[in-house]
Amino acid sequence: MRSSVVYVFVALLTAALCIRLYSRGGPFFERPISVFEHVGEGHKDLDDTIILCRRAAPLIPRGATVACFHPLNGVDQYDSASFLTAVGFLPKQQVLPPDTASNITPPEQSAQYVIAIGERFTNPHYEAIVEWPEGRLYKVR
Repeated sequence: MRSSVVYVFVALLTAALCIRLYSRGGPFFERPISVFEHVGEGHKDLDDTIILCRRAAPLIPRGATVACFHPLNGVDQYDSASFLTAVGFLPKQQVLPPDTASNITPPEQSAQYVIAIGERFTNPHYEAIVEWPEGRLYKVR
């Protein structure tokens, strides 16, 4: 009698766990794109930053300077979330703030590489190297 109660209780807890995991959404048996997939459904803003930093890291030489941001061409900005995410995902490179890739910064003081998230980066001092659906990697000319 006692063992049957335990089995029923275990079955109920297993069913509750399956319902809970299903309601949070997948992926269950594949590697998630970012840690934010465990938080809930939908695409998060930093997913693209994480994906681009992972893809760009092998293409950028060790010690190179990099700026990572959402380009708002012609508008001063400070994309702190993307900057801090890039600092964590690019430990072999030197991540600089977005203003080091502005039009007014001389090319010799600019970041050597730019990871532009989403929109195109229109600074004439940079040329696109690689293009992905989430953004692009640029190098100073």
